[in-house]
Amino acid sequence: AALHARNQGARRLTLRVLGHNTPARRLYEAEGFAVEGVLPGEFLLDGEYVDDVLMGRSLLG
Repeated sequence: AALHARNQGARRLTLRVLGHNTPARRLYEAEGFAVEGVLPGEFLLDGEYVDDVLMGRSLLG
């Protein structure tokens, strides 16, 4: 996906992940994504509010 986006002229990739999804967050961090923001209690999931974590990475360089 990163290569395709770069070939299309994109400079950045962004994503959103649920705060408690630690395996996904670790995977994204291994791919160069960093946390850029958190929306606390953004989603109600199974009766519990969970954070929305915003992550991004540069495609430059």
